[in-house]
Amino acid sequence: MKRKGLILLLFVFLYGHTLAGVSDSLLLLIDNTKGKQEQAILYCTLAKSLQYTSVDSAISYAKKGFELSEAAEYKLGKAEAAAMLGDLFVIGNQLEEAKTHYSESSQFFEELDKLFDVTQISMILGNISLAQKRYFEALKLYQECLDISLQNEFTTLTPHLHNNLGELYLEIEDYDAASERFNLAKDFFEAQDDQYNVTLCQFNLARIHAVKGNDKEAINGYLDVIRTLSSMQSWSNIASAYNSIAELYMKQNEFKKAQEYLLLALNIIDNNTGRFDGPSSIFSTQIYTNVAKLAFREHDLKKAMDYAKRSLSISYTNQYKERILENAKIISKIFEEYNMPDSALVYYKMVIEFEEAIQKEDNIKQVTQLRMQYEFDAMLRQKELEDLKQEAIHRQRETIYIGILALVIFTVIILLLLYRNQKSKADRAILRKENLELERAQLNQALNYKNKELATNMMYLLEKNEFITTIAKKLSEAKDAFNKSNQDVVQRIINELKQNSSKGIWEEFEMRFKEVHSDFYDNLSSKFPDLTPNEIRICAFLRLNMSTKEISAITHQSVKSIDMARFRLRKKMDIDRDENLISFLAQL
Repeated sequence: MKRKGLILLLFVFLYGHTLAGVSDSLLLLIDNTKGKQEQAILYCTLAKSLQYTSVDSAISYAKKGFELSEAAEYKLGKAEAAAMLGDLFVIGNQLEEAKTHYSESSQFFEELDKLFDVTQISMILGNISLAQKRYFEALKLYQECLDISLQNEFTTLTPHLHNNLGELYLEIEDYDAASERFNLAKDFFEAQDDQYNVTLCQFNLARIHAVKGNDKEAINGYLDVIRTLSSMQSWSNIASAYNSIAELYMKQNEFKKAQEYLLLALNIIDNNTGRFDGPSSIFSTQIYTNVAKLAFREHDLKKAMDYAKRSLSISYTNQYKERILENAKIISKIFEEYNMPDSALVYYKMVIEFEEAIQKEDNIKQVTQLRMQYEFDAMLRQKELEDLKQEAIHRQRETIYIGILALVIFTVIILLLLYRNQKSKADRAILRKENLELERAQLNQALNYKNKELATNMMYLLEKNEFITTIAKKLSEAKDAFNKSNQDVVQRIINELKQNSSKGIWEEFEMRFKEVHSDFYDNLSSKFPDLTPNEIRICAFLRLNMSTKEISAITHQSVKSIDMARFRLRKKMDIDRDENLISFLAQL
């Protein structure tokens, strides 16, 4: 059973419109069918035919299909029936129930080794987590699904996952990252000639214009989306676009225009019986809340109360916290206008409760941004490490080629010498000298390579240690802003970061340095016993032929400080101005 990911916020397309007479025909066919497996398939088909006209009946038939599949030990039927139930509970605005059935379906598909279906269900579960503002959970699911889709070339899922990641970034207010993902998804859909999803990506890009304050561009974008989607009868997205335009006009205090677009959105939500993509509750609560706000502003308290209570009831069922907060505020104010303080207090307490809940979610957003940045930087570090490994392999190959070439040359020389019967002792002495110089050059080359490798490793370890320390420090500074339960989570993250920090970075450097330059420290301390630890360390860096700028980057000291340290070294070592300090240290 193939399903497509929904692009605006969540979920799935559920296979087209109900055809007249299909239900009766299917029921008749079921009565005349004896096999449980065949009956299970027919019940699921019947449920699908009723999904937009009678959700309760569709759920009943899908459950019957699941029970028959279970009785017939038809695992694929169980997987598809469970997934159908998840779809139906999404349409019925019961997200927690939908999540339970999707998880069950994923387990059955996994047992059948159907990786595509498992990945698709995981994406839908990520959409549910995003709708419920469980950002860590959504990010983890999306990223896992994207990795699997790219590895297995699931081209129908990949653009949806990019788009859903854009939704996540938009939620946590990383607008540049969101825009990048939406444009990437749009390019994929255009390549697949999928105009519907291209239009939804344009919808999302218009939303970014709106949050950035580009009202004119946002309104034009929404109007273009409405024109395109009208022919497709995508009512939920059209209603959402009308509502978004109304919100922009409300922000501009153009309430008459806002009311016009709200009425259009309200008419679709209340009167249209066609297909809605995903739970209509997401769209209806937004629209009802805005209608209540405008009615309250015009002092139409009855209308404001009616729509605020409608939105609050649906929002409470689905735990849309921001909508609960907005409508509780409106109702509390209305009761104050009615001079009913006790009733106003009840809703005011609800306001306080959900303000605290939303504040917690804002804190989670901040931690999510930090964690996502950390993971992104870790990916970059991993890429840099892989590049270094590839470079080392390349250099190793070059060394092997040089060695082979040297061996060939050496063999030719030996053969020539044998052929000429070692003409003279002088020639042999010259040859011996040349061989010694070649060996010395090879040793110097190997030493230089080890010096560069040592310096590179040092810079990488220091940068890694500094990065982890900085993240731990920032989290520690922000910890007190969280409540007690979140403080424990943040502290565990801090502890993990500290455990990964390289406390013995300098000891590790000195150990590796001594492996390459075993006598350097002893000779240096013997000749100049009054050098400070910092000066000895700078001498080691200079022995590696590192520049002042590179030493500054590693030690986190200014270039001026390093120059001053070099000046003091010259003075302590009694080195002339014309003599090269690095050459002097190389001779120790």
